[in-house]
Amino acid sequence: MIKQQATTMIRFKEYLERRARRAAFVSVCLAGLTGLSLASCANEDLGKDNDKNGGDKGAAVSFNVSEAQNDAQEAAAKAMPGVPVTRAAFSEQLGMMNLTPEDLTTQRLAVKGAAGADLCLIETTIAGVNPMRQDNRTATAAERAEASGNGSKTSTDAATRANITTMTTLGHFSSYGYRDTSATSFSTTPNWFYNKDTNPDGTLVDPVYWSWTSHHFGRFYAVSPLVTAGYTRLTVSPETYASTPYVDFEVEPDVKNQKDLMTACSGVVEYASFGVPPTTNLKFRHALTAVRFKVGQNLSYSKTITKVEIIGAMGKGRYTLSADETGTGAAWSNLSAPQTFTLGGDGTVNVSTTAAVNQIILGNNGDNYTFYMIPQPLSGVSVKIHFSDGSTPITANLSGTWKPGTTKTYALSQNNSDWQYQLTTTSPAAVAYDQTSTDNYTVQSYREDPVTHVQQPVKWKVISYSESINGGATWGPETQTKPTWLTNLTTESGNGGTVAETGKATLKPDYTDQLAAYNNVLKTAPEKGNNSNYYNLANQTDGGTTIQNTANSYLISAPGYYRIPLVYGNAIHTTTASPTVGVDNPSSYKTSNSGTYILQHFKDHNEADITSPYINVQNAGAPATQASIVWSDHKGIVKDLSVTGSGNNSFVNFHIPADKICNANAVIAIKNASGTVMWSWHLWFDHAEALDVIPCTNFQNYIYKFTKRTLGFANLKWVGSTYDKPRVARVKVEQEIPNGSVKQTAVIDITQNPGSVKEISSTLYQFGRKDAFPGTNPVAEGSFNENGGDNMSIRNSIQNPNVFYFQDSSWYSNYNQYNLWSMDNTTTGLNDNAVIKTIYDPCPAGFKMPASNAFTGFTKTGQSGDPINATGAWDYGWNFNNKVSSPDATVYFPALGCRNYYSGLLLYVGYQGYYWSAVPRYTGLGCYLNFSNGYVNPQGTYTLSFAFSVRPVAEQ
Repeated sequence: MIKQQATTMIRFKEYLERRARRAAFVSVCLAGLTGLSLASCANEDLGKDNDKNGGDKGAAVSFNVSEAQNDAQEAAAKAMPGVPVTRAAFSEQLGMMNLTPEDLTTQRLAVKGAAGADLCLIETTIAGVNPMRQDNRTATAAERAEASGNGSKTSTDAATRANITTMTTLGHFSSYGYRDTSATSFSTTPNWFYNKDTNPDGTLVDPVYWSWTSHHFGRFYAVSPLVTAGYTRLTVSPETYASTPYVDFEVEPDVKNQKDLMTACSGVVEYASFGVPPTTNLKFRHALTAVRFKVGQNLSYSKTITKVEIIGAMGKGRYTLSADETGTGAAWSNLSAPQTFTLGGDGTVNVSTTAAVNQIILGNNGDNYTFYMIPQPLSGVSVKIHFSDGSTPITANLSGTWKPGTTKTYALSQNNSDWQYQLTTTSPAAVAYDQTSTDNYTVQSYREDPVTHVQQPVKWKVISYSESINGGATWGPETQTKPTWLTNLTTESGNGGTVAETGKATLKPDYTDQLAAYNNVLKTAPEKGNNSNYYNLANQTDGGTTIQNTANSYLISAPGYYRIPLVYGNAIHTTTASPTVGVDNPSSYKTSNSGTYILQHFKDHNEADITSPYINVQNAGAPATQASIVWSDHKGIVKDLSVTGSGNNSFVNFHIPADKICNANAVIAIKNASGTVMWSWHLWFDHAEALDVIPCTNFQNYIYKFTKRTLGFANLKWVGSTYDKPRVARVKVEQEIPNGSVKQTAVIDITQNPGSVKEISSTLYQFGRKDAFPGTNPVAEGSFNENGGDNMSIRNSIQNPNVFYFQDSSWYSNYNQYNLWSMDNTTTGLNDNAVIKTIYDPCPAGFKMPASNAFTGFTKTGQSGDPINATGAWDYGWNFNNKVSSPDATVYFPALGCRNYYSGLLLYVGYQGYYWSAVPRYTGLGCYLNFSNGYVNPQGTYTLSFAFSVRPVAEQ
C-alpha cells in the first residue's frame, strides 16, 4: 500500500510538471512562434510524456477473449443437419483444435474383478473439453452474476464443482506482455508486464498502455485460472526466464478441487495508429484432458457406484505455451508424480447402475464431477470402480493417450453392448424450493465409424416422464405427461452431435405460509378456563386451584383465561411425599453454604432475604395489587391483567384471546400500590410439544434431557415448500435411429429441494437473571431498555425486568455469585455436578439450567473446534446428534444470536448460537455453548452480562 501511494504521488507530480510545461509552451506559441503547428507540437509532447508515464492514455492494452473449440463448433454448425460429414471436412474442423480424426479413439477395455464378469469399459473421445453449444464470447456482468448465483433470492449452497471453464464462466486470468520495436526481434523475457490480473472481459485490472514513441509490436500470453502465490499447484516460468513461457501444473487428487487449465497466445500485434489500441485476440485452448465416467446401457446387474479412482496417472507436468495464435508448438514435458485421483468415496457419489443409465456420474448435489488430467501416454494407468455393497472393486487398464483439448468418456457396459452409438446426458444441479428455472441439462447424441473415426449426429427426443417424491428412493410409473410442477423443457428434441445440446427446465414452485398453519394450531386449540374460572398454570394436572409446581416461565398452547400464583420462581413444588400438592421448596432460595461468591439467602425486590415462597406473604405490608405487560413481541396477545386474592392465595390473572395467540413471547409483572415491580414472569406461546424431551449423552457419558425447543423460541416468518423431501422429475430421452433393433436411451433428472425461509428468535438472558429479554427488535407492546448502564444489582434486576445492564464494576461487585442458577454450587469450571434449581432460574416447571459439561457431546471429542457431531447441513443452526457413538435422534439448536455485553444490541441472529449453562467457568465469566456454520465450542467462556439463549434440561 505504501509503495502504491508513493507511485501515485510521483505520477501526480509528473502530471503537474507536464501541465506547467504545456502552459509555458502554449504561451510562447501565442506570443509569436508562428508557422508551427500547435497540434503537432502538442501531439509530439503528449507522446513523449505518456511514454515516460507508461504509455498513451487512450490506448490501453485489452484483449478480445474467445475459445478455440467454439470456432470449431461454429464451423460444424454450418453443415446441413442430417447431411453426412466428409472426412476432409471433419479433419478441417478438428484442425482448428490442433487435433486429427485419429486422436478421437474409440475402444473396448477389459474389466477385471469378480463383479466384472462380462463387463467392459467403452472408451469414446470427442473434440473439445465438455463442449456445449454457446456463444463464443465472454459473459456480461449480469450473465456472470446469474451463472454464479449472485443476486438471486436464494442460490445453491456450493457452486458446481470441477466444472468446465467457458466464456460464460471464465474468471480472472493472468496475462504476460512482451514488446519490441519490430515484428521479428522480440524480447525473450516478459519485458512489458508479468502476471497481470486480467478481467474476464479482457481488460487489465491495473491498466497498461501502448506507447507510440517506441515498441510498436507486442506479443501476449495468458493463463487461466489466475496465477496466485497462494495456490502452489499452478506456477508460471519466472519473469527472468528467456524463452517461451511455461506453466508448472499439479493436478489436485480430489476431483472436486481440480482446475481446468487454459492458455492463449496472441501472436504478434502491431500498434499501427496513434491512440488506437490494436485488436488483440486471445483464443484460449484447453491444455488438459477431460475424463468422465458414466453407466452404460443394458447392464445385467444392479449395484451402486460409490467411488471411481484413476490410478498411476502422472500428476505433475510442465506445459510450454504456443508462441502464436494457432496453438501450434504447445507441449507437455517433465511428467512426474504418478498417483491416485479420486471421485467420491466421501459420500458424495451414489450412482445406481440400473437407474442412472447413460448419465455422467454426478455427486449427490448434481455437481459435475469431471476429472481434468494432464495429457499423457496411459501405459501403467488404470481405473478402479468401487460399489456400496463392499464387493471387490473392478479394475480396467487404460491404453492409448490422453490428448489435450479432448474429452474421454469411459462407459461401464456389457461386452455385447453396441458402442458405436453414443447417448450421454447430464442433469442440472438441484434447485431451491422457490426457484422457477434450472441450470442447463445436456444431451450428447452421435455415432462413430470405428474405422475412419468420423462422428455423425444422431437425432434424439424426450419419450417419457416419471416422478419421485422422496428424492429418488422410489419412482412412479412412466407416462407421457410431465409432473405438474415441471411446466416446460426448453429443449425436448435435438439433431444430436458431439457438441452437447442444452436446455433448461421451467418449474412451478409450491410453497405456503407455514407460520400461519403453525399458529392456527394454537388459535383453534380448545380454550382453557373462562372468565369466572381461571386456569391455574402452576397446576400441571388439570389447571385447578391447587398449586403444584411454580416457575418463572410458563408455556401456553391454547387461548383462554389463565392465572399464576404469586410465588418466587420454583419456591413451591411437589415431592415424593406430596405428589399432588405443592409444598415449600426452601432449597430454591437459601443454602447452608457460605463464602465470598455464595449467595446464602436469595433476595426479593428490596434485596431483603426471602423467608416465604409467597410474594404477598413476604411483603404483607406492601403486597402486590396490580399487574402490567413488561414487553411483548406480539401486540394484544395478553389482555385484562389483574391481581386477585391475598397472602398465599394471591394470583395474577390474564386473558389470551383466540384471535391474537400465536408463536410469541411476553413478560408480565406484578407491582405494589406505589408501582414498584416485585416480580415478573415469562409467558411463552408455542405448541405443547416444545417441552418434550430429547435425551442426549455428553462426551463424559452423562445423560441430559434437553427440551425439544429453545426456551422462548418463536417463528417470526416461515414460508416453505409443501413437500419435505426432494422431488425429482426423471426425463427419458431416446435416439431416433436404432442400432439394429435397439435404440439408446438415457435419463435427465430435474430435482427441486424442499426448503423454507425463516425469521426466528428466542428470549435471551443475562447470566444469573430470571428475566427474559426479547430476541427481536422492536417489541410490539411495552418497552425494553437495552441501555441500563453499569447498574447491576439484585434489586435493580427484579424491579426492572426490561432493563439490560452493561458489563462493568457493578457485575463484579454485586452479581458474580457462583450459585445464582445452581443453589449448591460452590465452584467454577467444567463439570457434570448436580444442578439444584433456584428461584432465579428462567426455566419452566420441571426444567432447569444445564450443567457446564452438558454440551460436550456436540463435537466428536468433546472439545472446541473438533469435528461437529451433527446430522445434515447447517440450517440456521445444527441438528446435533444425541450421542457421540451410534446416535438415534437429533436435537435442533438454532443460531439465535445474542445481546452484546456492553451495548445490549441484538447481534448475529441466524449466524451464531450462544447458550448459557448453570455455573460460571471462572469468577465473573460464565460457561456457554457457542457455534456457527463452521465450528462448535461446547466449553466457551464469556462475560456474565451477555444475553444468551437458554436450553432447559429436565430436572428428573
